[in-house]
Amino acid sequence: MTNVHRGVKNSVFLDLFSIPKYSLQLLRTLHPEMTDLTENDMKPVTLNPVIMNGQYNDLALLVRDKLMIFVEAQSTWSINIMVRILMYLSWTYKEYIAEHDLNIYVSKKLIIPEPEFYVIYTGKRKIEKDIFSLREDFWNNPNSKMDLLVKVIHSENKEDIIGQYIIFAHVIDSQMKIHGRTETAIENTIRICQDDEVLKEYLNGRKKEVVDIMRMLFDQEYATGVYGRERERIGERRGRIENTVEMCQEFGKTFDETVNMLVKKFDLSLKEASKRVYKLWKA
Repeated sequence: MTNVHRGVKNSVFLDLFSIPKYSLQLLRTLHPEMTDLTENDMKPVTLNPVIMNGQYNDLALLVRDKLMIFVEAQSTWSINIMVRILMYLSWTYKEYIAEHDLNIYVSKKLIIPEPEFYVIYTGKRKIEKDIFSLREDFWNNPNSKMDLLVKVIHSENKEDIIGQYIIFAHVIDSQMKIHGRTETAIENTIRICQDDEVLKEYLNGRKKEVVDIMRMLFDQEYATGVYGRERERIGERRGRIENTVEMCQEFGKTFDETVNMLVKKFDLSLKEASKRVYKLWKA
């Protein structure tokens, strides 16, 4: 949940739907015909990153041992989500088969749950259709022998929990645009959503946890940005040093003349400059 590669909205998604009450609401939104669903009818089968060597999806639920629902939250659309979902399905089936002690080599047909795939998209890019297909949208081959369908949900809707989560994500975006990644953006997001009856029960009951999630992710993303800028600065300096060495070679400068150029231009020690020139000349 607190992995630095997951964004603030995504982490709130994980916290929200880790609570059985809200997972059940999500299922009822996806399958309104299942009016008699209860919390006892579902089981989380989301991949464990520790067990799966760092691999994880956002949410997977096994319903009555017959239906397996995969839900991913995305703020940036990528068609490659379909490949990742395909891999999640494979890993999850592998765990399911092991847990139920099924033998895939027997001749009798195995009874395994039917999968469904959803992406909850909260970004700004316009999504022109609701159903994406590996056959059509990834391979562009209508004759492909394999396919996988993903339904994308991207509309705000106060009447169901998925639509409310999308509203919540949009409010975060608007508040960060005004106030940056600040406490003000966090407080305003929660207040606006509570006042507008958006995830109100969840936010009332877990306000401290939500604030902590958002605050921590803001801090992590800031630290990651600082680190990235520092790495970029170092890369630019390295590039200038390499260009200087190449220029000296083109003009027929000796090894010592090139070393002295680096010492003077980049304030390097004689030892460090010699090491850099030797390495580049050798290459």
